[in-house]
Parts: sequence; C-alpha cells; structure tokens
Amino acid sequence: MTMRTARLKPLLERYYAEFDFAAHLRRDPLGFLHRYALPADVEAVGLVVASLAFGRVTSFSRVVEPILSALGEHPADSLREGRADVLDAASALGYRWLEPRDLRALLAATGDALRQHDTLEALFAVHDPGEPSVWPALGGFLADLKARAIAAHADPSARSRALGFLFPSVAGPAACKRQHLFLRWMVRPDTEGADRGLWTGVATSRLVMPCDVHTSRIGHALGLTESPEPNRRTADQLTGNLRLVDPDDPVRFDFALAHLGISGGCQAKPLSSVCTACTLRAACRWWGHR
Repeated sequence: MTMRTARLKPLLERYYAEFDFAAHLRRDPLGFLHRYALPADVEAVGLVVASLAFGRVTSFSRVVEPILSALGEHPADSLREGRADVLDAASALGYRWLEPRDLRALLAATGDALRQHDTLEALFAVHDPGEPSVWPALGGFLADLKARAIAAHADPSARSRALGFLFPSVAGPAACKRQHLFLRWMVRPDTEGADRGLWTGVATSRLVMPCDVHTSRIGHALGLTESPEPNRRTADQLTGNLRLVDPDDPVRFDFALAHLGISGGCQAKPLSSVCTACTLRAACRWWGHR
C-alpha cells in the first residue's frame, strides 16, 4: 500500500460508515431492482435497467417504468415467453438515440438468453475463464448478448451503433460503466441494503469499478487515478488502488463515491460551503493535498 492510500483508507472507511445508503437508493437505478424478490426477475430487470442507466435517473425512469409495467409482475417470465405484443408494448418508447426497435432487441436478447440458459449468471459462467478480473468474462457475455440482439433487430442497417452502445466491446478504451454496474449489483452482497448479491460464482475481488464522470473525477481528486477521464485505464487504476484499501471487495466504495458527485456534494472545485464538512477533504487535491 502506498503512503497516500494508507492515509486515505481511514477516511474512506469513515465516509463509507457514515453514508446513508437508504436515502440515496431512492435516487439510484438500483432502486428498480428492489421491487422484485425472485432472483430471475432481479437479474432480468438489472440487465435492462443497467443498459439504460445513462443520463439523469429522472430521464431514463420515464422509459424504464413503461417497460417494467408492460413486463408485469414477473419480468423474467415475460421475457422468456417472448410474446410479440408484450415486447412491442414494453419497447414503445425510445430513449435519447435509442429507438424503440433497439430497446425491443435488448429485451428480445435478454429473453433468448433466459430461455437457453435459465439465468443470466449461467450465461456469464459460460464465458468466464476465471481470470483475476471480470473483463474477459464480461467481454464474452456482452458479445453473446449482442449476437442475440442483432438476430432480433428489425432493421439490420440501423442496428450497429445502438447495439454497439448497449453491448460494447471490452477490447477498446471504454470503461463499460453500465455493464460493470450490472455486475456490481449482481455480485456484491446486500450488506448495505443496496446491491443484490445473487451471483455466488463470481468473487467480489474480481469486480471492476463502474467508472463514470463522478467516480473518475472524485478518484482523481483523491489521488486514486492519474486522470479524471472515465475510460478503461482510469477504471483499472481506480480498482487497483481501491483493492489496496479492500482486497476482497474494492468496488464497495462505488455507490457512496458516485453519489457524492450525483448529489452535488462534490462539485469538482473547492467550495468552503460544500467541502468544509466533507470527510474526504483531508485527502483531496482540490484542497492542496497531493
């Protein structure tokens, strides 16, 4: 452990211990998963919600709510059945550059995977070589789902950009934030009343931080990354340094750090009105700590 990480560890642990998970869960896409009790439903809803978790929660909620309503009490069963009328109803709206036919392909691919493998965890296991990081397994998992979505898409000429976004390649510089977020939800235990901890075959130590604009800039401010840019290099640096703090569960800090930015508690610049009470200020580069 570096000297800087050693100094940061007690601050992170204190911030984590004092963080109000329940209050922030109401403003997090993870809240959708807590509506369901059956693991199959949590998995299916988790993949759909994580895929659409970009932009403000209030924005994509307007699309997620109609999807969940159309899929009914047990979304996994509805997706497995793959009825055209249900899929059409669930994908009646688009979201930003994603058109209804793109969302329909996402839903159809999820249903096809569930029909063949029964659970998404089983599909993930097919592609998991057991490497120390989940990156290789995630790559196979996403490529498999993308192939299913391509087969289900209504317009081959328009499917490339949308499906490449929904099921990105792990070979490039992308952080794959939404996909790592889904894995965090599935793998991490429900110790804070947040993550669901359904997948027992993947160790938490293998997870990668879901790196977005909030966690990357806060990680940079705390000296955990060289750059504030949310890309794969930053995600790996953030994960590696947090693994020094908690080798068994480095991504457990993700929810609390992300919401420090989402809530406006961190505004990427020193503001005495905001920062004075911050537990992490003593390690923050914006307050002169290097």
